[in-house]
Amino acid sequence: MKFISGFTLYLLILLGVSSVCKGKEIFLSEKNAQKNILLKPFFYAVEDSLDIYSPTQILQQTSYFKRLNQFSLSSPDHTIWLKASLKTAQNLNYSDFCITFPHLTFVELYLFEGEKLISYRKAGAFRKKTAIHAGDSRFMFNVSFSKGTTYQLLFKIKHTKKYPPDFNFTLQTTYSSLYYKKNIDIINALLQGALCVLFIYSALSWLVNRYRPFLWVTLFILFLGLYGFSLGAAYIDILFPMHPETGWLLVLVFLHLGILSFYLLIVDFLEVRKNSPRLYSYSRIVIIGLPIFSVLCLFNNILTSNYYLTNLINLYISVVHVSYIISTFTLWKKLDNSQRFLLYGIIVFVLGVICLVSLTAVLHEQGFIYAPIITQTCIVLITILFLTGINLKLKQHEHEKIETLKQLNRLHQEHNIIVERKVEERTLELQASNHRLKEQQQELINHRNHIQTLMDELSHRVKNNLQMLYGLSSFQLPGTEQAQDKYGFNEMKGRIKAMMLVNEHLNTETEKQHIELVSLTKDLSFHLQNIYDPLKQVQITIEADGELSLHPKQSLPFGLILTELFTNTFKHAFATHSTNPAIKIIISLFKDQIKLTYHDNGKRTNSSSASSMGISLIKDLTRQLKGQVQIDTSSGFYYYFIFSK
Repeated sequence: MKFISGFTLYLLILLGVSSVCKGKEIFLSEKNAQKNILLKPFFYAVEDSLDIYSPTQILQQTSYFKRLNQFSLSSPDHTIWLKASLKTAQNLNYSDFCITFPHLTFVELYLFEGEKLISYRKAGAFRKKTAIHAGDSRFMFNVSFSKGTTYQLLFKIKHTKKYPPDFNFTLQTTYSSLYYKKNIDIINALLQGALCVLFIYSALSWLVNRYRPFLWVTLFILFLGLYGFSLGAAYIDILFPMHPETGWLLVLVFLHLGILSFYLLIVDFLEVRKNSPRLYSYSRIVIIGLPIFSVLCLFNNILTSNYYLTNLINLYISVVHVSYIISTFTLWKKLDNSQRFLLYGIIVFVLGVICLVSLTAVLHEQGFIYAPIITQTCIVLITILFLTGINLKLKQHEHEKIETLKQLNRLHQEHNIIVERKVEERTLELQASNHRLKEQQQELINHRNHIQTLMDELSHRVKNNLQMLYGLSSFQLPGTEQAQDKYGFNEMKGRIKAMMLVNEHLNTETEKQHIELVSLTKDLSFHLQNIYDPLKQVQITIEADGELSLHPKQSLPFGLILTELFTNTFKHAFATHSTNPAIKIIISLFKDQIKLTYHDNGKRTNSSSASSMGISLIKDLTRQLKGQVQIDTSSGFYYYFIFSK
């Protein structure tokens, strides 16, 4: 109760309720010392437009001073001198007093006892901290008065904000001032503590939930909280002690940023874009225009220091803000209960704005005294309403999420049943298909076995037939007396042997899907030499680049070509006695092509019809291989074949 009564008394003092002092001078007695004395009725004023007078000079110009109620100022930023006489009673028990004044930019106090200057102090909103006396504050002078003494109070005032200066100077004891200030500080501390708690809560909520309205509420608390804090002298003394003008420039910026955050919260949380496209277009204009307007106000204050004009423009612009905020109530029917809490907060916001605008319009800068408490109280109430609505919205979302999850679970179960049925049906189809595939596979295996049996039988019969032909040729050869007939039987035996060897290689290398070229060449040379050169007089050399292979379709033409080459060599090249007879075969691979070089060092007679027929056969077989052959007889017999691998 003591705290509430003290705060109430302080508000009454700030509203100008003072003791009634009659006469031309202030009289401090034991009776009225405890009361708040308004100095304005006792002031005499003079305008110093050129700022040329000193304190002693201005006191000598007594004829220039006029009663304050008869005084008119030509320009609000001219220097003004205020003078008042003060007399203390003989029985005055109080000596320490304080003189407070509203938000004037530069104030100097000259305290005279008679004609003697006993105290000189500086203060003001734009005054640097180092220029203010240690016992004073930015808007207060602490002075001491002796008993039964007459003083002259002389104030030099220069107000550079272009506001009409307010001369509501008050005088009270230091104890009373500290007592009331303590109560106000407690209220501000409680409100600021509440704002800090709400700020931390909303910031953490946004970090955890990532729900955007929490971000706008966090910024709303931050900037409007800074606005409320910046209206007090502590803001400048803590953050901008040496540059107070810069600190005061940011006050309006904080207010505009807080309003901008408030508008973003409205658009986002009320889903204005969905609920009212027309209002959303209006919202975009307001949200984009507000930062531009704030920058213009800031530049106006920097360049002209005309805070009064800026404040006046903001008063007119407040009509736009109020009209926009009122227009949001057209969405009432489209909003749920959680969203309507935002409208309740809007009502508090509008009431707070109206209260602040009214105070500013009526009291001008004097209204800044009440602004921090009103602002912070409104912010706390609005934030509580906002957070309540947002939490209800989140709870509603959570409920909807749970219902959606239940529905999804039901759909998932139904889907699982359908999938299980389809899986069963598909499984039966796959089992039937697998059964048919197994039957077809077994048929293919039987068919393959049958084909393999036929192929084995065919190969066996071919082998037997070739063996029989080879045996018949060998059986007929001893009974042949003509040399020409013997060579004919040997040629036939060689060709039959070549086909037999190819057939053997095909049967033994079927799994490899190719014929080893070097192995086939060695086997042919060995068997043909046994036929034509059983004494091994001819040296046969075979050179090859690694392991080369042939496609089975190429093996028979290749074998017959080698057979014809060996036959021609043994039959014609070494028909007469030759020194060191030799045959050299070179097989190499070049760019996916096989090169075969066959060379003997024998000497030939004139080509016979038999040899010509052999060469024609070689050329025909080369064409079957899709290759080319070159023949050179200048030194022995030289064949050069090339065909694709």
